[in-house]
Amino acid sequence: MSSVPLLTSKAFGLTVDRLCYQLIEDHGDLNGVALIGLQPRGILLARRLREVLKGILGKEVLQYGELDITFHRDDFRQRGSLPQPSITQLDFSLDDRKVVLVDDVLFTGRTIRAGLDAMLAFGRPSSVQLLVLIDRRFNRELPIQPDYVGRWVDSIGDQRVTVEWKETDGADRVLLQGGEQGHEASDLAQGTSADR
Repeated sequence: MSSVPLLTSKAFGLTVDRLCYQLIEDHGDLNGVALIGLQPRGILLARRLREVLKGILGKEVLQYGELDITFHRDDFRQRGSLPQPSITQLDFSLDDRKVVLVDDVLFTGRTIRAGLDAMLAFGRPSSVQLLVLIDRRFNRELPIQPDYVGRWVDSIGDQRVTVEWKETDGADRVLLQGGEQGHEASDLAQGTSADR
């Protein structure tokens, strides 16, 4: 399967830094903000954001949690095997908080919809924003748009966007895989900066 790099390790780091500074620009010292990573892959981005934000601000002010959405997905019964839920770690109320949901890739919007459903079990936030590393803006099935985007990707057909993490895959990078070969895939990758 052919693959075209969308973000190399250096660009990946710069993108995460930029997202952190955008959060600070909008929310100041992040007091009253809850950063919530969606299982399974959104938590890797949320953990990285948390670490970078703590370094920038010199302390941790925001609330942090990780949310499992397995049984809130509208397709969990259609998957081949019995779904394996992940762990939810959210030991505070979301009532009247500004919530930033975090996922690695936005594609159809169904993962985010499930995240919104799962989140409401923990309270009623004053606002909810969405932060994604990659926004695949074609093929959206639900009217969901991110507030913070690392990179937009316009992909076609059976192309996939894969986010790899230093912690689990040995390196930070984003790849566009499959579909058209050669210049056409490369042209799409140049256009902007996934898969759910």
